[in-house]
Amino acid sequence: MSGIVLRGNRFSGNTIVSNCFIDEYMAEANGAQLKIYLYLMRCIEADEPVTVPLLADRFNYTETDIIRSLLYWARKGIVSLEFDEERNVSGIVLNDPADAEETEVSLPKKPAASDRKRRPSYSARELDSFGEKAEVKQLIFATEQYLARTLSPSDMKTMLFIYDELGFSTDLLEFLIEYCVGKGKTSTKYIEQTAIGWAESGVKNVKDAKNHVRSYGGGACFAVLKAFGITDRKPVDLEIEYVERWMKEYGFDMDIILEAAARTMKTIAKPSFPYTDKILKSWAESGIKTVDEIESMNAMWGSIARQGGAVRKEGKKRAASNSGAQNKIHFALERQYDFDELEAELLKKQRAKKYSSI
Repeated sequence: MSGIVLRGNRFSGNTIVSNCFIDEYMAEANGAQLKIYLYLMRCIEADEPVTVPLLADRFNYTETDIIRSLLYWARKGIVSLEFDEERNVSGIVLNDPADAEETEVSLPKKPAASDRKRRPSYSARELDSFGEKAEVKQLIFATEQYLARTLSPSDMKTMLFIYDELGFSTDLLEFLIEYCVGKGKTSTKYIEQTAIGWAESGVKNVKDAKNHVRSYGGGACFAVLKAFGITDRKPVDLEIEYVERWMKEYGFDMDIILEAAARTMKTIAKPSFPYTDKILKSWAESGIKTVDEIESMNAMWGSIARQGGAVRKEGKKRAASNSGAQNKIHFALERQYDFDELEAELLKKQRAKKYSSI
């Protein structure tokens, strides 16, 4: 993503805040909105570059939080926003608060589905011509290794579409396939939709693609590092991949992710992305979507533990008053107690209760 053009009054060596802003706007704004506005003023004074990912990293917010804050000030008339063809913020103008007027501002609409590029109907001759290129032959071989199957004519049409219509080089196409397979996605439909998304985001080469993938989870990863007590370094690629998995594959918001990070620290008292991944994976498999559902799950597990404890206590009590064959029978009954079945039953009841209240 290219830098944002930031314009407004500059004051050498100082960041001056208008009294009008303090008197009329500061009280209603939240912490994120105030931080973003003041930092933008600071960037003008220092002539520092500004991008949405940089702002997100700077304050440990998501990029959505940054956009939401910018839109808030734009509606107040404090700033004016400019957007590029990909709906990214490309310019910010800081206005005089004394002259600001409230206005309706929103993100530009996404292109209609009909405006997105669609795969044409390729002829057999076009597919043969495409497959005969030396660089494409190497790509086909690599792709078949990644996907662990021989490419079908439909697969070849998808690759030709990405190569010819979207303008992906063979290197970029191979990186795309490697990226999708690494996420456990091997369908050509998923690969095609990912390619369209990259193209609409301005990805033109492998470097762009890596930056695009990194920027998605980078800002969020700073928040996770902070939850782990790590504030003196940037996230590494593997850590960003974990956060992307939690957000994209598991579908979790940051409040869930940070809750799992907090529980990691409470449980093992040290930062661990793999341990946090185990927590989030278990929540995803259980259908958890909110913090309240996590608390409900904990209550269920507590109930299971109490019932299991009661069974063990009763077994020991009976064992103490019995001997020989009877004693063996009681221990056998205790071993046969199906805690997994109990948990499944409790989950079933919890979900039934949830859906009945909708």
